[in-house]
Amino acid sequence: MKFLNYSESTLFLEDIEEPVPKKGEMLVRIEGCGICGSDIGNVFGNSCKPTSKLGHEVVGILEKFDSNANPGGLSIGERVFVHHHAPCNECYFCTKGNETMCEKFTDSLYPCGISEKIVIPEWIVKSDSIFRLPESLSSEEGIMIEPLACCIRGWKKVKLVEGDTILIFGIGPIGMINAMLAKIKGAGKIFCVDINDYRLTYNDRLNLGKSFNSKKVKIANNLPTSSEEFVDMVIIATSDLSVLNDSIKIIRKGGIILIFGEPQMEMKMDLNIDEIYSKEISIITTYAASNKEIIEAIEMIDKKIINVKKIVTHKFLIKQSKEAIEWIFRKKDTLKTMIINPDK
Repeated sequence: MKFLNYSESTLFLEDIEEPVPKKGEMLVRIEGCGICGSDIGNVFGNSCKPTSKLGHEVVGILEKFDSNANPGGLSIGERVFVHHHAPCNECYFCTKGNETMCEKFTDSLYPCGISEKIVIPEWIVKSDSIFRLPESLSSEEGIMIEPLACCIRGWKKVKLVEGDTILIFGIGPIGMINAMLAKIKGAGKIFCVDINDYRLTYNDRLNLGKSFNSKKVKIANNLPTSSEEFVDMVIIATSDLSVLNDSIKIIRKGGIILIFGEPQMEMKMDLNIDEIYSKEISIITTYAASNKEIIEAIEMIDKKIINVKKIVTHKFLIKQSKEAIEWIFRKKDTLKTMIINPDK
């Protein structure tokens, strides 16, 4: 059985024996796995949330489960979405609604999501973190459940008034999902900023907001300038957090900055605290999603409230996964790339 492994920024396909589910575990055959920006950061960067495993946006088919496992009504052969994180729902953080801060909220898939098959540990099985996929959901939609859930969790932390103006830094998959949610929630104007012309053109095609390349034009020249128009909220959906200083200048008094992009470990910045204080700017961070948001994401996709399938632009076989990640790292023209594992 093949899976994608890495060591010291070197990617390689590794062959192992097909794992056998132990006490309370389940075995899922991967149908598709999305490649997340955090995967690229883990291999080639210095992520502040490092993991030794690649791939966590996983859909597949339930193949086996140990006799001690409680399948929660699932049957062999059913298509499922697997949430790689599972909160305990009992600790201080979980009871305060901070499930993503739970000590047990860790990556637990073996060997990893970019694999032909994965073992779901007993902990995740018991936490009801395996979800039946509605028949209507494609594998492309399935791998977007976790990214959408993460965005839903972020939006729960902010307050949008209908007609508000939103600016999004970074129009990759996460930026586009946030733009879609902004439209659904009634945003007035949406400005989408990136330095990648492919993504900006794709954003225009989806009509998610006014897009512009910040390397080619000045941000200030593209924003509201009258005394009655302001940027009410900025969403940072890029790992380049240098845009935080731009956000502080752009945002209106009393506005909100939502930091979504994952910074590098121990990243430090010079910030004008005086301006943050005097403008009463709220800076909010968000990380990952709980099972509640996973359920909401599945429902939104199933009910066609949001069309995340449009964001999936490229597919690679597992045997091509090394090349896929290297290709994304070189910033080729792509949005969401997924690894597929078709029936043999």
